[in-house]
Amino acid sequence: MVVTENLRIALRSLWVNPLRSFLTLIGIAVGIAAVLHVVGLGRITQENIRNRLESMGLNVLLVRPDNSLMHGVRTATAVTSLTRADAREIEAQSEAIQTAVPTFTGPGSAEFRDVNWQTRVTGTTADHFPVNNDTVAIGRAFSDREILQRARVAVLGDTVRAELFDDDNPIGERILVNSQRFTVIGVLEAKGEGWGNPDDQIWVPITTAQERLFGVDHLSSILAQMRSAEDFDEALFDIETILRRSHRLREDQDNDFQVWRQDFFLTATRDTTREIARFVVLIAMVSLLVGGLGIANVMLVSVTERTREIGVRRSLGATRAHILTQFLTEAMVLGATGGLLGVLLAAALNELVLGGRAPLAADWVVYSFGICAGIGMLAGMYPATRAAYEDVVEALRYE
Repeated sequence: MVVTENLRIALRSLWVNPLRSFLTLIGIAVGIAAVLHVVGLGRITQENIRNRLESMGLNVLLVRPDNSLMHGVRTATAVTSLTRADAREIEAQSEAIQTAVPTFTGPGSAEFRDVNWQTRVTGTTADHFPVNNDTVAIGRAFSDREILQRARVAVLGDTVRAELFDDDNPIGERILVNSQRFTVIGVLEAKGEGWGNPDDQIWVPITTAQERLFGVDHLSSILAQMRSAEDFDEALFDIETILRRSHRLREDQDNDFQVWRQDFFLTATRDTTREIARFVVLIAMVSLLVGGLGIANVMLVSVTERTREIGVRRSLGATRAHILTQFLTEAMVLGATGGLLGVLLAAALNELVLGGRAPLAADWVVYSFGICAGIGMLAGMYPATRAAYEDVVEALRYE
């Protein structure tokens, strides 16, 4: 009964000064909305990274050229150290490596009728698709014969297909890739937006990319598929030994290549994203602290304005505990109301910005109300204590 009466008095106090109460709630609401929105963004990002980890596999090494040196300082320019012969030697000589796939990637433009799309062109072999967990949705991948013949055939990523053909079947159609005519023979299943948008690519035979499109004899990378993820140390040793011997590097020379484990790279990206999310949540907590100071200010003003009311209640038998509970309840109602507004604002943000892809996390909604109530109680502690210890006679004389 006492709790109900305190809630009724608290709500009436908020309603008496609606503008002041609303402005006080803004700080709390913005802080809670920021926290919930960042949590939603973080969960979407984690899901995208998890999907990319699954799609790339846990047993693939990425071998790339190292950057060149100028006066002992590493530059942004990669050396042209990897060749198709390197990929063949790695596959033939390493027991830990099942398949070594040569790739060369460069900028490209794709044209079909009056549609032009800027994308990436990757030259590779047919082994690239199973190694990279790519699935041909329609059509087929290119054959070994087409690689030998430097055939002008292309496999499209789903983004390129959608941009050039909408919902039409592109198989058999002829497109221009870097102003050269290619026949579309396949389309890959979409992997979805994520790290680097893997769907925005065109794949062609490695020989076609090197000799017809870009005029190079080196590679951008080699994808080395291990027997299993446990073979990492052996595979790394084999690759380093084979490539150093192939590139005729002396013992005192550094490697002119780098070996990355793809899942480690994406895990580092995920950890970085998590740290950024924590930083943004910390900023949002500062907003909640500011909101708590606003509640403390409003409660101090309320105590001053209601000094005579406090004196009357004390003279009619209300104890200090009753007064303390009343004003603490009002402060907690302010905090909880701010939390409710924050949840509604976060839901609106998620719908507008994320398209509803990240429903509000139920656990964080509960945490938010707990945080807001706690902030309200802490912020109202001093004003409530001041109200409870008002001198009754002085309070009755207050005008």
